[in-house]
Amino acid sequence: MLSIYQTHADGQLLPSETLAHNSVIHLVNPTEEEINVLVNELHLPLDFFHSVLDRHERPRIERDDHGTLIILNVPVTAANAEDLTAPPYHTVPLGIIHGRDHLIIVSREPLTVVDEVLTRQYGDFYSHMKTRISLLLFKAVSESYEDHLALINAQVSQLQKKLRASYKNTELFALMNLNKSLVFFSTALSAMTILYQRLTLGDTLKIHEDEKQRLESILVDLEQSAEVIEMRRESLSNLMDAYATIIHNNLNAVLKMLTTLAIVMIIPTMIGSIFSMNVALPGEEDPVSTVMIAIGMVLISVMLLIVFYRKKYLRM
Repeated sequence: MLSIYQTHADGQLLPSETLAHNSVIHLVNPTEEEINVLVNELHLPLDFFHSVLDRHERPRIERDDHGTLIILNVPVTAANAEDLTAPPYHTVPLGIIHGRDHLIIVSREPLTVVDEVLTRQYGDFYSHMKTRISLLLFKAVSESYEDHLALINAQVSQLQKKLRASYKNTELFALMNLNKSLVFFSTALSAMTILYQRLTLGDTLKIHEDEKQRLESILVDLEQSAEVIEMRRESLSNLMDAYATIIHNNLNAVLKMLTTLAIVMIIPTMIGSIFSMNVALPGEEDPVSTVMIAIGMVLISVMLLIVFYRKKYLRM
């Protein structure tokens, strides 16, 4: 899908039907025809667009005589994020192409951060302000990582409550998938930190002093997010190790209790089996002997239960 926006005389950013001078072009999962139109009209390299559409593309900067490509990684929520059977969060490339007279924003799928910037939720701008729009996108992406980290923290807290009494590996697999999401985020943030540091030098884009300060502030936020994510990764790894031990201990407690109950039941069973055999036994003619044997089996079982309970074999 190709959308073109341009600032009108009243300051509003409105859709446009033509590739006018100083317009913002938004591409979402574009067709080859749409890409070829922009390549021919704006004289941009075809590789700029194909690179962004590669789901495995990492953050980087690429320059050409006709423009500059900046690729970011944006965190997104997977379709099956609730059941945690797979990593609930991952990253997708977002391309920002600075043409001579246009700014092109490219992504494989619709991204909330782009919509929020274009609706001016992160600040006002005019369509000719390519650097300012890029900085607003940087800020939106940085805050998106913080929001997704908060979601991961909430899910980890819920899993911790379930794991305390768990006998299955389901919750552990869920923690593993959350940890994989953190790995995706950590890898992306490391590359984006290097990218932003390069941008602050001013040799890639023309950045004014106030814009440079804004970029440095975004860089600080990004570095803080990277540190928090790395700490959460380590904490989550330790948590998985601890709860793996807890689940193992819980299973051992269940097996110990079942073994104890089996021992308690096997003594009366053995006595009953002996007296039920088709052989002559002392006292078999006495009607009271059956009652005495039953009472004896009950007493033995009760005594064993008391002994095992005191040794905490019957406690979970």
